[in-house]
Amino acid sequence: MEPARKEEKRSRILAAAVRLFAGDGFYRTRIGDIAKTANVATGTVYTYFESKEKILDAIFEDSMEQFLALGKEDMAGAETALERLQRIVELHLTNLGRDRELATVFQIELRHSARFMDVYSRSRQLREYFNRVAAILEQGKEEGTVRRDLDVWFATKALFGILDEAATNWVLSDRNYRLTSDAGRIIDFALKGLSAG
Repeated sequence: MEPARKEEKRSRILAAAVRLFAGDGFYRTRIGDIAKTANVATGTVYTYFESKEKILDAIFEDSMEQFLALGKEDMAGAETALERLQRIVELHLTNLGRDRELATVFQIELRHSARFMDVYSRSRQLREYFNRVAAILEQGKEEGTVRRDLDVWFATKALFGILDEAATNWVLSDRNYRLTSDAGRIIDFALKGLSAG
C-alpha cells in the first residue's frame, strides 16, 4: 500500500477513536466500533495498532508532536520572555479549544488509568513542553521580567496545572464559550500572582 494511503487510513482510525472515546468513553469503546466508524475492517485496525491502549498512545503522541511543532513555529517571532509565555498559553488553549472531542480525550479519558497517567507524565513530549516553558521563565529571570528567586520547575508545573484545569473546566462546562477567552486572565495571574503590591 502506498504511504499516503496508509497514512490516510491510520488517520481515519485515530479520528474515529477520538470520536468514540470522547462520546462513549475509552473502556466502553471496542476495536470493532472504531473499525466500523473508520469504515475499515477490524483486522485493519490491528494492522496499525496492536491494542486499544496503543491507539490512545498514538492519539496522545501525534497530538503532542503537532502541538510542539506549532509551538516552535509560533515562537519564531517572539523575542521577550513575556511574549513567549503569552504565546505558549494562547497556543495551549487554542490547540485544545479547536477540537472538543480531542480535548475530552486528553482531559477526561487519559485520566482514567494510573498506567496512562504514568506513561504520559513521563513522555518525551511532555518533558519537552515543560523544558520549553522552563527556558522561557529562565529567559525572563535574565531579562529581569520574572523574579530572580523563582523556582522555575515549580512555576512551570503550576502554570501547566492552571492551563490543564482551565481546559478540563471548559470540557465539562455547559456554557458556550471559547477556551482561549481564559488566556488573558491566566497570563495576568501568572505574572502578578496573589500579591496586592
